[in-house]
Amino acid sequence: MTSLSYLGKQYRQARVPLKRWRWPRREHLLERVYKRGPPPFNPFPSVRDVVDAALCPYAVFHKFYHGSQSALIGLRENEEGTKLGHHFHNFISYLKTEIVSGRARPSDAEGLFTRYCFSQHVDADTENNLKPYLRYWLRRKRESLEQLRNQRPKTFFEVHVASINVTFGTFGRRVHFPLNGVIDEIDITNQRMIERTLRGREDDSEPPFLKDFQLWLLWKIISSIDRNIVHEVLGCEDFENYELIVETPYRDFYIDKDNPLFNELAEDAFSWINDLATGNYSRLAIAISEAWQNKGFHGRPCRYGEEIEECALRNACYYRRRRYPERRSALGSDLRRLCYALFNEQVWVHDLLLYQLAYMEQCQDVDLRNDLRELLMGRSIFPAKVVEALDSEGFVLKVDEHLRGPLSEAHQDEFVNLDEIFGSFSVGLRRRARLDIDNPRSDIREGQIVVHVEGSVNVEGLSALLIKGSLLLREEPWYLKRLIQRSLFDLEKWGLDRNDKARTHVTVRLIDTLFGSGRFRARAEDHESQ
Repeated sequence: MTSLSYLGKQYRQARVPLKRWRWPRREHLLERVYKRGPPPFNPFPSVRDVVDAALCPYAVFHKFYHGSQSALIGLRENEEGTKLGHHFHNFISYLKTEIVSGRARPSDAEGLFTRYCFSQHVDADTENNLKPYLRYWLRRKRESLEQLRNQRPKTFFEVHVASINVTFGTFGRRVHFPLNGVIDEIDITNQRMIERTLRGREDDSEPPFLKDFQLWLLWKIISSIDRNIVHEVLGCEDFENYELIVETPYRDFYIDKDNPLFNELAEDAFSWINDLATGNYSRLAIAISEAWQNKGFHGRPCRYGEEIEECALRNACYYRRRRYPERRSALGSDLRRLCYALFNEQVWVHDLLLYQLAYMEQCQDVDLRNDLRELLMGRSIFPAKVVEALDSEGFVLKVDEHLRGPLSEAHQDEFVNLDEIFGSFSVGLRRRARLDIDNPRSDIREGQIVVHVEGSVNVEGLSALLIKGSLLLREEPWYLKRLIQRSLFDLEKWGLDRNDKARTHVTVRLIDTLFGSGRFRARAEDHESQ
């Protein structure tokens, strides 16, 4: 009997566990082959991808080919369209940082919240919606915040982790997988990892749906990374003994790391990701059909009118089919091919870079690590030393002489997407970065540049450890492909029901003409001679 059977009646057929992940070969990592067509390797999945696949395999199809956001653990918007969970976590990290640094007391929380809302341009409705959650949280955390002030623990927020050595398997069968994600909080002093969420209710006896699985996956990543890499940022830590805590405004849930259910959920999820990312379109069509037949969680089916409440992609699966355009099926067939091509391009651009960065730090082949560093240096990565931390959420960085030209060229690109990583790609604090070339402190010819970092206030107080160095990471705007996918899917769903409107609607007539046998004629207008 498998652990999945403890979830009750099974509404999904368990996927056959993978024997091997499809990894990029050396020639792919070093870009010695032309990037075209379906990649011969799988994407580099995130923790969100795995959790979504555990929630529902069809959610992975929507994410890969329709550019959808996370089904379960993304930043869920409330009715007013505000991202409360994002601000909830960011304020708590700001509050704790101020208390640990000695600049504030727990009793200053209300004033700090007002300051936070002002600095982050939080509107009045969002501020009012956040207050009840924070009151609950502050009421039960007041004593621990006082201990925080006295203890001054070493705490890190928003820690990015990535590994190519995460192992899953049972009965002596172990398979390696790549995985990356972000840990909300790591308390080194008290040996805790915390996943923070607004989901849940006061009377809950269990953590919010799949949040325990999400935190367990993050723990698996950081536990699989070589300690020499971890030491650069977090010190000599053995994460096997860490407590895993899912924190809601109302209570804390301690997670059992040895729960066998997690391993089976992970293996099943990776199998779905592998099958739905295949470049063989015949196999992909079969996988998509099987994903539709297995919609929902293992013990919770998803049907029209009985959707899974926590899923944010319900409207992507169940939506009204409009009568016009009549050639919608032919249109959808062509649009799907475009979405597949856009997915392939994302894997070649974004996921391959993730593999390259992870192999550059974690691969046992020293020659491959050096070749990757040489390939990426000055193109995708710009190692820098932190000269000074500024008060205005920024830093003064200095790059080596041979990187000054490439960095200046990168700044000229209007689509450049830069992150600053304190530490390493495997374990580090990853923040969005903006180069301030016009700042008086910036001198690109001398390799000195001011960088403004989103959320750098969370780094403040930890700079003694992180000031040793940082990494500017440049990515191509791969996320724009997801926006195009989203627009194509919206077009596929769009339509009209009324015949009189459809006959005169330019878009409907154009689609039916291009994909059918109809005619589309421009209206001739008579002009009076002057």
